[in-house]
Amino acid sequence: MDKFFAKKPRLESDDINDNFGDDEEIQDSPNTSSSSKPLNSSKNSKVRRQYSESYLSYGFTWSGDKDCPLPNCIVCGEKLSNAAMVPSKLKRHFISKHQHLQGKSNEYFKRLISQQTQQATRFEKKVKVSKKAQQASYQVAEIIAQQMKAHTIAESLILPACLAVVKTMLGDEAELEIKKIPFSDDTIKRRIQDMSNDIEENVMNKLRTCEFALQVDESTDISGKEQLLGFIRFVNEDKIVEQFLCCKELLGTTRGQDVFDLLTEYLGRFGLSWKSCVGICTDGAPSMTGSVKGFVSLVKKENPNLMTTHCFIHREALVAKTLKDELKLVLDQVIKMVNYIKSRPLKSRLFKQLCIAMESKHLCLILHTEVRWLSRGKVLSRVFELKDEMLAFFRNEKMSDFYDCLDNEFWCAKLAYMADIFQHLNVVNTGLQGRNENLLSSTDKLVSLQRKMNIWKSRITDGNFEMFPLVPKKFIKEMTPLIYDHLNTLGERIDHYFPSLSPEHYDWVRDPFAQTARKTNILTLKEEEELAELSSDRSLKLKHAEMFLDAFWIMTEMEHPNIAKKALHILLQFSTSYLCELGFSTLTNMKYKKREKLKCVEEEMRVCLSEIRPRIEEICRSHQAQISH
Repeated sequence: MDKFFAKKPRLESDDINDNFGDDEEIQDSPNTSSSSKPLNSSKNSKVRRQYSESYLSYGFTWSGDKDCPLPNCIVCGEKLSNAAMVPSKLKRHFISKHQHLQGKSNEYFKRLISQQTQQATRFEKKVKVSKKAQQASYQVAEIIAQQMKAHTIAESLILPACLAVVKTMLGDEAELEIKKIPFSDDTIKRRIQDMSNDIEENVMNKLRTCEFALQVDESTDISGKEQLLGFIRFVNEDKIVEQFLCCKELLGTTRGQDVFDLLTEYLGRFGLSWKSCVGICTDGAPSMTGSVKGFVSLVKKENPNLMTTHCFIHREALVAKTLKDELKLVLDQVIKMVNYIKSRPLKSRLFKQLCIAMESKHLCLILHTEVRWLSRGKVLSRVFELKDEMLAFFRNEKMSDFYDCLDNEFWCAKLAYMADIFQHLNVVNTGLQGRNENLLSSTDKLVSLQRKMNIWKSRITDGNFEMFPLVPKKFIKEMTPLIYDHLNTLGERIDHYFPSLSPEHYDWVRDPFAQTARKTNILTLKEEEELAELSSDRSLKLKHAEMFLDAFWIMTEMEHPNIAKKALHILLQFSTSYLCELGFSTLTNMKYKKREKLKCVEEEMRVCLSEIRPRIEEICRSHQAQISH
């Protein structure tokens, strides 16, 4: 029946004059009847109530979206809906809640708005400064941990230095801002602990979804505590990373069972097991490699497929120790000469003055130590370079035993050969040190040494001593059998300490597309089939030439999981315990005499040595920021 009645159009002015309870929406076209409006009209087509400057007399301003403003009370801060943006509803709120402000002019309410804006600006600025100060505090704490410095250095040195620089360059106002950064020693300690916890949590979350190789060693720190260090290597995104795992104190004995229990408990806290470990590298100590109660043997009971490696650097050092009696006598005499001078401060000063007077290239000798692998070669080279100065010194000291040795040319010829051969061995030892060393690269360096020694033996039989430039030519005939015999002995010791030195076993890992790489007997049928399929893919061959080796095998893991997993197990395996040695050097620099009671050793070392860095911005978001007073 509605079609027989004429309807009066509803105007916008009708809405404004409505009573308090009217919440009707305003139509797009007030001159258009409701019957002409399309049935599928959406809410977005309706016009919202807009703010008028006259509403300021009721103590209201607006906030929110410009298309749909919300009335905001200046006095109490209450926000109303857009439907309440009418004078009657605003006036009702003002009279019912702020009757005491009736009669106030618009200027009064404008002043309230200005005061609130200034207060909000000051608060926002203070919050921003507080957050920046907190982030700067974390960044400085990270630098202190990386540089292995005491926590008090922040407040005693870094802060005064920053204040002096900023005041000079930027003025007094900037200096006041720098003073807000919290730098106390307790704060730095908490910052380091927070960053260590973040790194540990991040690493353990990654390890739950991948396999890892372990490198472990133990040593005693300056306070007599036994510290166990562990490093891991695992796949992170598209590369293999080396990461600090833990530094745990062994409270009692240091048996293999103690090491096993400690690491098992630590991994178990994060839901990890030995099933995820694909390899372990140790220094070859009985507590680590014992066949029954050694740490490695206990881990193999949990994971029989585990690969184990005796550190290449330790084994190469054992090879270098091999000396015939005649050469060992020369080395012992050299050590006695050096110790006579170096162990007596007066003799060291006199020898230095003698070197200055003779315009020598060096002014002092190097002290020999069995612990440092490279010291033997450096000691012999330095003694050979300063043999004339030492001869004059011992002649003046009337040390006939030392004087007779240095005055004997054949003895000096043997010294020259030892300086040369140990220089070659030191080059190999240094090459085995460093990060990202794996079985492939370490094996290549040892095989290279073997082949070089075979070449040297063939050359010296022809009277060619080019590889030993310090050996006098007039003693070539006398030195030939001695050198040949020593090189033979070195070769035998390499075969003894490196029985499985077969680089061809890993050719398929280096280049799976080479014809010779496919001839291997260490792969299962499924792995060999996948290798054949992979080596036939020419697009992968192009990518292999462009990518790093680890990135290539990580990329192919989805398509060829078995052979890629086998290759990654080999690439993950540590060949040396270099990282543990580096960790103990860091521990020595960090925990010295004045800091021997340092308690947060593990946290400091994790922040210092980790390749995965702390997520400082995320840490700051989870902590309340406070400025220094």
